[in-house]
Amino acid sequence: MDKLKLRYLIREAIENVVGVSAKFSIGDKVTTVDGDTATVTMAEHPFYTVELEETGTTKSFNFKDLAPFQEKEISKTSEGIMLQEGAIASPGLMFHQQHKKPLSECIFRIGSEAYVDFYAEARELFNEGVLKVNELDRDLIRNTDIGEYGIFEGKKIALDIPFINEEYSTLDLYQIADKLKDQGFSVKIKPSRFDKGVYNVTHLGGDIDDLQLALNDIFGRDNYRISFDEAKKKKSTKKDPPIGKPKRGGSKAYYVYVRDPKTKRIKKVSFGSGGLRAKINNPKARQAFAARHRCKEKNDRTKPSYWSCRLPRYAKALGLGANKNTFW
Repeated sequence: MDKLKLRYLIREAIENVVGVSAKFSIGDKVTTVDGDTATVTMAEHPFYTVELEETGTTKSFNFKDLAPFQEKEISKTSEGIMLQEGAIASPGLMFHQQHKKPLSECIFRIGSEAYVDFYAEARELFNEGVLKVNELDRDLIRNTDIGEYGIFEGKKIALDIPFINEEYSTLDLYQIADKLKDQGFSVKIKPSRFDKGVYNVTHLGGDIDDLQLALNDIFGRDNYRISFDEAKKKKSTKKDPPIGKPKRGGSKAYYVYVRDPKTKRIKKVSFGSGGLRAKINNPKARQAFAARHRCKEKNDRTKPSYWSCRLPRYAKALGLGANKNTFW
């Protein structure tokens, strides 16, 4: 075996141990020794021909002068954006890259058409893989609808625009109330008739402390006032009926009020017939009734059968004689 071939075999073995690819294939993206990004067009290891991404020209390299392409990532705390070389972008995005401004610091006026178009373009380029952003901007693009439009009450509106401390239209205030509703709050919002830029918020539901924090983020600490709805329903003075105490009357011979364990609501249960009274003191009649209706299995207090089976236990209250601790 000649020395040159042996040298390449040893090099390949070392590269495999350290986890570096020993060869490139046609179509692989690489970085040249000059720092250029290129694509392999011809591979005859250890010599390769590549097409330079920036200029479109071809150039030959030895294996040792090429490295696997590794995309540069922008960290969570970094500022600015990074457009891939050759990517076509608007002056706004180019300005952000040049001045190292993240997407979250859009240079256009909030709510303007240019502002919405800026984020729509950023999302498109991001999805194409030619725009790199920091983690916070990535969350903005992936998890919000900023840069898109929706229809509200027949009108076209921009979605997920951050609120700023300025005069809001009635439509804006409806949107704010809807957003707060999604967070578990119920409010009514109206602009103050006397103080410009101040909003009266009527609290209808939700934790008041959490609501104040949410309003601070929207209006600013001193640009809203919270009041409580004074038109609350008056507490009912009507008392609950006696629970679990059978009485005479109703649609049948007797009735009783019970509380449904599932709904927690009070329910009226009617049961029995007039013929029961004549036989309540007859032990054989009671045993026959209990056996026929399987009284031991009747445990649902919301059913007439439960109370019919236990009628002798409430005999005194119903005018049927002494109470008997037995099934019918």
